[in-house]
Amino acid sequence: MIEINFRREPIYLTENQLESTQYTQYRFAIAKIHSLKALREQFVGRVIHASQEQWKDDVISLLAFNAKSTDDYEKWSKGGH
Repeated sequence: MIEINFRREPIYLTENQLESTQYTQYRFAIAKIHSLKALREQFVGRVIHASQEQWKDDVISLLAFNAKSTDDYEKWSKGGH
């Protein structure tokens, strides 16, 4: 996170989103920063924190999804899993 100045986008953007010209700098960063590439590979899903209860429910859902999934590249999304 320090290497990317605590920016979240290069971690959670999809490969399709990274093709956009507005994210060119992130595409290059992912290619150059090995720890960022590793972090993206381990990323399971993003939980938005609108309220404490909603955040807690979504984290529980994400953890259950991650424990059940047999595909290391499958991503959690709210309402999707």
